[in-house]
Amino acid sequence: MRKTYIAVVILMIWAISSSMFAIYSYHQLKELKEALSEEIIEVNLGVKFWNGTIRWFNGTKVQAGSTLLDLTMEVAEVNYTIYPGMGAFVESIFGLKNEHPFYWMWWMWTDWGGWQEGPVAADKYVVSDKEVLLWYYEDTSISPLPKP
Repeated sequence: MRKTYIAVVILMIWAISSSMFAIYSYHQLKELKEALSEEIIEVNLGVKFWNGTIRWFNGTKVQAGSTLLDLTMEVAEVNYTIYPGMGAFVESIFGLKNEHPFYWMWWMWTDWGGWQEGPVAADKYVVSDKEVLLWYYEDTSISPLPKP
């Protein structure tokens, strides 16, 4: 009987301490998420038009966790359509609309390979601090797409 009592007390102490640790960890994680969401990053964004003109928005400040679409809407008038399962398809930037075969495509600068075509829709790509990105209004009938 006494062994059972001791086992129950030990089990209760363990359950209470585990619960307290879980609550503490939850609050720490919550505070960390709030702190990170307040972090501001700087991203360099260019918009290249069909005539070769590039308009740069260097050092654009956005919250950490922002997407390329969020960033673009900070500096330009953007129209887009959301396609379920795929993401945002940018229809126009600065009033310049997609018109076959010219479409807005986005590119990212990499140290290992120069300009690389964006791998996902603009609303799916989370931007990073000091990153260089470019929207390019380009002739998509050419394959492979010419790099900016």
